[in-house]
Amino acid sequence: MKKIHLPFFCLLLLTTIALPAAPVSNAAPTVPPVTAPKPNKGELNRRAADAFFAGDIRRLKVEITPEQLARLKKDERNYAEAAVTESTPAGPKLYQKVAVKLKGSAGSFQSLDQKPGLTLSFDKFKGADRFNGMKKIHLNNCAQDGTYLNEYTAGEMARMAGIPASRCSHAFVEVNGRDLGLYVVKEAFSQDFLGYFYNNTDGDLWDGGFVREIDENSEKDTGDPTDKAGIRELIAASQEGDNAKRWERLGKILDIEKFITFAALENIFCHWDGYNFNRNNYRFYRDPDSGKFTFFLHGMDQTFADENFPVIRDWPTLVGGAVMRCPQGPELYKARVASLYENVLLKEDWGARVKEKGKQVQAAIATKDARWAKDYENAINDARGKVTRRIAAVGRQIGVTPKLAAFDLSGVLKLPKGWTFDASGGGKGIESKLENRDCLHLAVPEGGIPSWRAVVRLDAGKYRFEGVARTRGVVSAEDDKGKGGGLRVAGGVKRLNWVEGDSPWKPVSYEFETPGGDVPLVAELRAHKGEVWFALDSLRIIKAK
Repeated sequence: MKKIHLPFFCLLLLTTIALPAAPVSNAAPTVPPVTAPKPNKGELNRRAADAFFAGDIRRLKVEITPEQLARLKKDERNYAEAAVTESTPAGPKLYQKVAVKLKGSAGSFQSLDQKPGLTLSFDKFKGADRFNGMKKIHLNNCAQDGTYLNEYTAGEMARMAGIPASRCSHAFVEVNGRDLGLYVVKEAFSQDFLGYFYNNTDGDLWDGGFVREIDENSEKDTGDPTDKAGIRELIAASQEGDNAKRWERLGKILDIEKFITFAALENIFCHWDGYNFNRNNYRFYRDPDSGKFTFFLHGMDQTFADENFPVIRDWPTLVGGAVMRCPQGPELYKARVASLYENVLLKEDWGARVKEKGKQVQAAIATKDARWAKDYENAINDARGKVTRRIAAVGRQIGVTPKLAAFDLSGVLKLPKGWTFDASGGGKGIESKLENRDCLHLAVPEGGIPSWRAVVRLDAGKYRFEGVARTRGVVSAEDDKGKGGGLRVAGGVKRLNWVEGDSPWKPVSYEFETPGGDVPLVAELRAHKGEVWFALDSLRIIKAK
């Protein structure tokens, strides 16, 4: 039989016809899963530190051997070795090879036999582990801040304004079995700290020291200790006699914008123990990327003490005086204060922030001592009141006109909010409930004049400030302002009615006249002992007809 030779294209056609059709799929093509890069050690350390400062209040037990304790007592400012046990949500965590020394200056330093401030270093001795991602922390004894809240609050405001300041938390501290009580845990100035504010942390970090100007033997914490070119340039620029040349030279070595913000915050915080007033409690860092210095806020445990602290005043310091003697300085400064007032002080309800943090501390205290926790309510209200009044005072100083109080159609202004406790007269004050009513509560165990205060802006006219109050065990003290529990306007005439003894809810009122402006309202207790409750839903101002 003769073979038939098919052309190639026919073979190809037959092959194509013979093959079964490939299955059709609507599924998306398979894509290899994307694996997120693992965070590096620096990022893990940062996350651990963030979690610590946002977390619960810890307990720290410091154990120092007799040999190391003797070494520390011999030289309290040099490091000795210790072990630290931290209570964590996951259980106790032990840190070995921890370096410990005493810290503090004239007002806060206390010896080992008292309640010492401590610095704990977790990288000085070989073999130590970081503490929640940090190489170093400070334990502040708060010898000058019974609220334990000042440094926390000022630091939060500073960072919101873009100025470096340490974060704070709290801890209960025990040393060799001795309970030292509550401390503020403060982030140390280290490269870890610098990493939150700068891309490059290899610059020069300087410590001005105790009540010293930058040209008085400032010490370098990081960077080449032999390289002093930067600080010499800053000193020389500050000492330049010609205003125009000084401004130009300062602009090359100092971040003037940030320095003005730093200086404005010192004034806003009433930080009399900072750089621009006492040449104390400050650090300054030269950023390698910009070549310019910035100043850090520090040691803010005595802030907000004077609500009328001048926002604008002269500075006797080398750098501050150099900036403000230039024609551009004062105008930039005034504008910055106004900007900070608008964008930092008014952007947050700082009174609420203080209260929230204080309640966290109070809850931790309650697990140790219920009576102390109850007393700490007074400290929370004190801290909240000082911050609130200071913010209002800053507004008045820079000429911000508060809005007039809004009365309803019947001529009544209700006053359930805006009250702050004033502890300057002694006694105690808390917000509490009585018979299911929210109240402002005042108590005097051994004499005093505690009060709750609020400020309202009123048109010129006659008014009556009224509410209801009840008392328990009030033994009054007669004076030129009245007695017992009652209401008044600060600076006004003597109160004419009050509540004392053991009294049920009773009306109290105070009539006054104002030419218009801010009116400081006072709900107070003047007594040898006893307590009073003012029902918040009853407090109001009524326009006279």
